[in-house]
Amino acid sequence: MTSCAICNNGLTPEKEITCDMCRNYIHITCSGLSRTELQCLKNKDRKLSFHCPTCSDLKLQLVKLHELTSTVGALESELRILKESMTSRDVKIDPIKVPDVECIIQEVSDRQRRKNNIILYNVSENVLNNRNDQVAADKELVGELLQMLDVSVDNFRTIRLGKFDSSRTDMKRPIKVCLPDGDIASKAFQRRQKLRTSDKFKNVFLVKDKTPMQLKLYREARQELLTRKAAGETDVYIKYINDVPKVVKAGRPEN
Repeated sequence: MTSCAICNNGLTPEKEITCDMCRNYIHITCSGLSRTELQCLKNKDRKLSFHCPTCSDLKLQLVKLHELTSTVGALESELRILKESMTSRDVKIDPIKVPDVECIIQEVSDRQRRKNNIILYNVSENVLNNRNDQVAADKELVGELLQMLDVSVDNFRTIRLGKFDSSRTDMKRPIKVCLPDGDIASKAFQRRQKLRTSDKFKNVFLVKDKTPMQLKLYREARQELLTRKAAGETDVYIKYINDVPKVVKAGRPEN
C-alpha cells in the first residue's frame, strides 16, 4: 500500500491527492487545502496546482536562488565599473584585493539583511534614565513618523546607532528601523519627501540601510562628481545604473 508523503500512513484513493511536482500521494487531510481549493483541483481545466511541503520549500529555494543570482550579477557589474574607474585614473589594482566569490556572497547576504531596514537621521533623543523607557519613546516617535508616511506597521524594532553620552542633552543618534519586509521599507523610502511637510519631522532624513561596499561606491561617485564640477562641468549628476552609483551627463542616455 502506498503511504502518505507527509504522515507516512496508508492511503485510500478517495482520500488522497497528488503533488503536481513530485507526483507523490498525500492525504487530503494532510494537504491543508480548503474544500473550495479541493473542488478546483478536480476540474479538468484547472489553473490551480498543488505542491506538497517539500516541493513548496524547493520552489521557494529556487526563487531565492534566482534572486541571489541576479544580485550577484549586479555586484559583478559594480566591481567591473569600479575596476574601470580605477583603471581610467591610472590607479594600480592589487589583484589580491579584488573581492572573490566568497566576498560577493557575503555582500549579497548583507544586502538581504539590510533591505528591510531604514535609517533616520537628525531625530531628537529624549534623555531617559531607564533604557526600556528610551526604547519605548523611540518606537512611539518612529510609529508616528511611519503613520505620517501612510505606512501601516506595528511589528518593527528601533535601534539607536552609536555610543550614548549621558553628559550631552542634545544627542541625535541615528535610528535604525527594522521593518517586517523590504516592501514596507521601500514604501517608506519612496514617501520620504512627505516629511518635509511636517513641522515635527521636516528636519529628519530617511535613507536606506546600505552596506559598507555600497557606501564606498557612493562616496567615490560623490568625489568624482565634485571633482568634475570643480573642473567646470555643470551638467553632471549621480545616477544609479543597475543599482550602481555613476556620474553621468544630463540628457545623455547611459548603458
